Amino acid sequence: MKSIKNKTQYFLLTTLMLVFVTQMHAQKQQWGSRFDYDVKNELAPKLVMIDNYNYYLLTVVNTTGMMASNQILLRKFDQKNNLVETIKHRFPELEGGGTLHNFLGSFDLGTDRAVVFTQSYSSKSKRDVISQHVFDKATQQFTTSIVTEYPIASVYKSGDVTVKRSPNGNRIVLHYKVPASKKESEVNYVFALNGQTLAVDWKKEVRFDIGFYTRSMTVTNSGNAVLLRLPHSYKLDNYLVEITAEGQKDLTVGENLKLHDPYSVSIGDHDYLLAFNYPSKGIRRGDFGHLLFYDLKNGSILANNEIKGFNSEITIETALIRDVLLQNDEIYVFTEAKVDVTPKPTPGTMGFPEKKFTFGPSFLFTLGFDGKLKKTNPFPKGTVGEAELFQSFGLVRGNSDLYVQTGLYNGFFKWNYLFNNEELARTISFHFYDDNREGVRVRYVNQLLHYFRDKDAFLFSKITTTDKDQMSFGTFSEVK
Repeated sequence: MKSIKNKTQYFLLTTLMLVFVTQMHAQKQQWGSRFDYDVKNELAPKLVMIDNYNYYLLTVVNTTGMMASNQILLRKFDQKNNLVETIKHRFPELEGGGTLHNFLGSFDLGTDRAVVFTQSYSSKSKRDVISQHVFDKATQQFTTSIVTEYPIASVYKSGDVTVKRSPNGNRIVLHYKVPASKKESEVNYVFALNGQTLAVDWKKEVRFDIGFYTRSMTVTNSGNAVLLRLPHSYKLDNYLVEITAEGQKDLTVGENLKLHDPYSVSIGDHDYLLAFNYPSKGIRRGDFGHLLFYDLKNGSILANNEIKGFNSEITIETALIRDVLLQNDEIYVFTEAKVDVTPKPTPGTMGFPEKKFTFGPSFLFTLGFDGKLKKTNPFPKGTVGEAELFQSFGLVRGNSDLYVQTGLYNGFFKWNYLFNNEELARTISFHFYDDNREGVRVRYVNQLLHYFRDKDAFLFSKITTTDKDQMSFGTFSEVK
């Protein structure tokens, strides 16, 4: 009986392997030529303005010091994934020189335009300027305009600026916080922009009493801004402020809870927040042991779920919500940790080692529409996850399904295969294709993904390292 069982298992395994190998050979791939890429300094890579003829890779360099560089890089690719043009646009310099810059964010505005937001400030000009740089495919040029600006005494008195977009893309909100001491009331300026035209739909000046400061902002699908307010004192509780075109509303979170940056999600026209949190009193086993589901309309907690996994990482820096999917009356929350892996100082050496971080572990948390946790699924642990470029996974919709990219060794999966741990059900195993000989290192940029519907092809990105780092894009068609 045991022999029959073993033969049956062997037959099933052999059959699955045969199907898998046959499927692999049926796939068609087309990689473009490699091009130099600054892995350390090119920030926030995004695929933008994608159509059936071309696509663009948008990145930003924002460095300081003797070799300071502050510019937008926009690379254009053809249908064969080859680089055909690189367009550069420098951040604005203010009068008098000595301008410092901050990159605030970038967004795709459909198939024809993309925008980058920057902050530029200097002591000589005594100005703090927030600019938007819009690239138009028709003119193949960037146009820079000022969204708002404020007078400052020096660079040390520049404002804290945040730019966020709603999950549905309909609203972009710019939040400018004027510097204030603990003994001064905090002044905030909020600009609500149309998510496609960039027209300012409304703006507000918001003042707060002393005792608290604004930590972060999220934007809802309804087009409103939600600020997280934290106390300067441990004796007070944090709270939320929802800012709309009509005014503002304070929302209590609950006693003894410390929230991390909220993430907005909507069910129909009803807005909610997700937020990792921890208790401010009592036994504390880490900062990322609970996941909150908060009803914005009613100002109430629907659930605060205990979660496991992140707090086991002793040097965890933060936990990030990368994406949220609603399907079959369930909320799928895709998350990953950012972990400090800085090596310890070597005895006898001067200074401190450079800070290093990696992404992962990663988890899928499944909630009901009531916000209660139903299931936790870990991602397969990757071997590459160096922050900030190499996220531990990416998501893309294609062929009426959701696919998860986990990189070179773990592969590309239909999501239901991945989270059922069906190891032989990989849709693509990249190590079958890549040259991993000695002296060559391949790392996939998991979040740089796209599905071409008309061509029924998936687009991937990887970094190949020899004596330098180079990126390339490739498409796989006939993926089942």
